[in-house]
Amino acid sequence: MLGLKVYPSITDIPGEVDLAILLIPREAVPQVARECARKRAKGLVLYTSGFRETGAEGRKLEEEIVKAAREGGTRVVGPSCLGPYNPSAKLITQYTFPRKAGAVGVIAHSGFLFNYLVSSVAATGIGPSKGVSCGSDCDLSFVDFLEYLGQDQQTKIIVAYLEGVEDGARLLKVAREVSRQKPIIILKGGDTEIGKETSASHTGTLAVPAVIWDTLCRQTGIISVDSFEQMIDTLMALFYLPRPTGKRVGVISAPGGIAVSAADACSKLGLELPKLSRETQQQLANLIGTLGTNLKNPVDLGPMGAMAAERYVKDAIQIVAKDPSIDMLLVSFIGPRTSDEAKDARAAEELLNAVREGSKPTVFSAASLQGWDRGELKFLRQDNVPVYPEARRAAYALARLAEYSEFVIQV
Repeated sequence: MLGLKVYPSITDIPGEVDLAILLIPREAVPQVARECARKRAKGLVLYTSGFRETGAEGRKLEEEIVKAAREGGTRVVGPSCLGPYNPSAKLITQYTFPRKAGAVGVIAHSGFLFNYLVSSVAATGIGPSKGVSCGSDCDLSFVDFLEYLGQDQQTKIIVAYLEGVEDGARLLKVAREVSRQKPIIILKGGDTEIGKETSASHTGTLAVPAVIWDTLCRQTGIISVDSFEQMIDTLMALFYLPRPTGKRVGVISAPGGIAVSAADACSKLGLELPKLSRETQQQLANLIGTLGTNLKNPVDLGPMGAMAAERYVKDAIQIVAKDPSIDMLLVSFIGPRTSDEAKDARAAEELLNAVREGSKPTVFSAASLQGWDRGELKFLRQDNVPVYPEARRAAYALARLAEYSEFVIQV
């Protein structure tokens, strides 16, 4: 067929079979599953849908398939899934997936959202290490894959889309063990009644009530997010920044309107904005003066700070980072893009050196209109400094970073 040798049955293939991927009608699956078992294929990925999510008959058929596969030692992934992805092993079943392995493990009950997550992680530049679209969890489950990625040395952070879980006690145990070593960021579907109904008809998984989920996250260190935007923002902070020792934030802004929104965002997220020491305030006064500025916290550098970030913002980062009451920094400024990329690159290097010298987790907020991004920020992104489109998202990332660090310290 198109120059490739094909076989009428898996049992006719010479040699061992590691993985069988089934893209066949539901009614044909039990027979093929039995053939896979006779062949002693190690794994079976079931793309096909129409099982437990359709009711009692579908669930019975699903159980029959798992029983038949298990008789030959074959494990089942799915149904209603895309199965595993492992670029290091050259297991790449979707042509859009990256060929080079990164550092982020990906799990999703939804096949489409698995595809979306892999692509989103790849777009950050960090890249996916490996992952799996696990569908309805008829045999191997979400928790099995979480446990595997927790032990995988290539995987440094795990992101996941979860619709439900059968064994909550095991999820609690596994997630707590994994979180001690690496962060787990999960977007959970099925929070509302309509969401639960949709989940049941999608993958047939059992949705977890929101109250139980929140408690489980607190006990296990799972970082629960409400959107893929929050997931990627959190991923960037957790991957690139050191762990803070507390949740006290120093906000540096230019001009002052940004300081107000940044302060509000931090406060709503449970972050603290302590007053800076007299020594710190005096050093800031020597830098920028007191007219049209604010030297407490947030620090407002005024229009001059925005016009010459490589001087004023850079020095302010160095000064505020040394204050013993500060654990993290949120830096936000606005200004026109220049046409001098070399100048922008030099300014970015000055800012980066200040961040390194301060040695405290630091995020930047562009505070710019679309298409009007400052050149320094582009170069900071290239140097793996988290840069967010607005202060709200920057504050959210710091809040999740502090939350995870607090969990690790406690355990």
